[in-house]
Amino acid sequence: MSQNNSAILDFFSKFPNQPFEFVTVTDINIKEHPNYYKAIFKNIKTNKFHAQLIAPEMMRYKYKVGHIYTDGEHVGQNKTLLKGEFTVNENIDVNLVRLSTVLSEEEAKNIIDYEDVTKYLLRQYAHVEEQADCTLIIPCYTIANRFYFLSSSMKHAIMSETLGELYYEGSFHNEKNAKGETVIKLHIKKKAGKKDLPFLCRFIGNSFARARLEYISNQKSLSASFEYQPIKAQFPVKNPFEIYASYIYLGDDERGKPKYLVLNIHSDNSVLGFEELYYKQFSAKADPRDIDPEQYNIPKPPKKKFKRKKPQRSNKIYTGTPFSEYLTYIIRSNEDEYYKDKVSMHGSTIHLENESEPLVDNIPKTVGNSFETPKADGDKDLGEVQTSNDPYENSTEKKIFNLENFYQFYEALLTFAFVEGSELVGPLRINKIQNKKRKSTKSKSLLHGDENKQRRFLFGELAYDQKAVYIVEIEQDSSWGPSTWIFFTSEDTMQYTENDMQEIIEHYIEEELSYKDLAQYVEKNYSLSFEQKEHKNSDVDDDSIERWCESVLRKIL
Repeated sequence: MSQNNSAILDFFSKFPNQPFEFVTVTDINIKEHPNYYKAIFKNIKTNKFHAQLIAPEMMRYKYKVGHIYTDGEHVGQNKTLLKGEFTVNENIDVNLVRLSTVLSEEEAKNIIDYEDVTKYLLRQYAHVEEQADCTLIIPCYTIANRFYFLSSSMKHAIMSETLGELYYEGSFHNEKNAKGETVIKLHIKKKAGKKDLPFLCRFIGNSFARARLEYISNQKSLSASFEYQPIKAQFPVKNPFEIYASYIYLGDDERGKPKYLVLNIHSDNSVLGFEELYYKQFSAKADPRDIDPEQYNIPKPPKKKFKRKKPQRSNKIYTGTPFSEYLTYIIRSNEDEYYKDKVSMHGSTIHLENESEPLVDNIPKTVGNSFETPKADGDKDLGEVQTSNDPYENSTEKKIFNLENFYQFYEALLTFAFVEGSELVGPLRINKIQNKKRKSTKSKSLLHGDENKQRRFLFGELAYDQKAVYIVEIEQDSSWGPSTWIFFTSEDTMQYTENDMQEIIEHYIEEELSYKDLAQYVEKNYSLSFEQKEHKNSDVDDDSIERWCESVLRKIL
């Protein structure tokens, strides 16, 4: 576990079994690595706000604004959180403005009703677009997290004002192949992540993207004596592109159109500017001249726009998750404690001193570096994770993968270059299906064989390498191991839904199919190819998630 992740888990450990909504972030430490944001969490039980330092790269897929966490694990999201697609960057000359110019104090209090902290939210900068049907407000932290702070190493290179610590300057070559396509070649250093390579090449080879990156870097030298400042960041491309985002409705603008505040960008199709990429990576064991360049597998570009379901925009004013839903989000460790709502409480809350800036209690003195989504209409199916006080049961339960933990796997997949996708749908319940061959045994559609507990699954859809990809994660117990199902077909094929996936799962259970039989069944009846990818049971870390993502994408290619 990275020290950065350990720091935030230490925060959660002070409030065991209590749900916290990740409300927002305010200023960033512009001067010192690891350049922490000041994150604001709301304890759903006590309605108190707490400040916690969080590394920007941990917001790539681990912690998302608007989502709810118990003991550091994802357990749900705010029910007023919306998700949908927007076209952005129609005008690259949009100036950044402070949120106070587009949000009233009352609207800001719908986000965080804590007066002294609200003013730090309102002084943050944002990219604001007045579109035909809405005003879209994209905070700069959202842009920075999606397009710049891709990992700890990339963030450090940006904030230290040099990309030279990631590649050997002079090794970057931009040329054309026989088809007239752009081919990139470069030699990267040991600390550069291969996952970041396409984005690194955009910053090196594109003068516009490089200037936008330097705009962030220069804030360090331009800032005054204060370490913590609002971040400023703009999109690194000139052309319009689509984003898939989670956002909240705050009210209407002067035209009577809704104002949407974007909290997270989950996916985008911004151009990178090349078609082929070859690289060498530093090795202490070999001379670079003796190493053959390795090709970065770039998927074929989509033939058409990725199809997503149109979101249901209820335009319900954003509010914090109410205490009445507290039990929905706890991880219970004792039945009596769960039903009697007896959960210990300790810790301190955010406070201000001398009317300066928010202070954070109990933060470790030393920190390290790190490498560093459910239905929009609610979390009623996000059940509590069951554990036990029995030592033997605890030793076995630790090996069971919690379904809610899959959100970070899927969100991580959306951060890879050339992957375009939409939100996870679910958890959805599998109907009770009896095995035709073994009617005397408990159905696998039941969790732990309990007649009152239907097994659940999550469903996501992606576009990659001119293929429509469907991701299914099924809830695990002792009879069902941790394995992700991956279905894919040509992007020209009809779009499948969560209902189709449910039919496939139920047929698999009813007929007691092997994976080989399942592959033949979906190929014949749905024209789908099938792969499956196992993942770790517990103690999920960044490296294992990244390896899982790389393996999934290789299977699709």
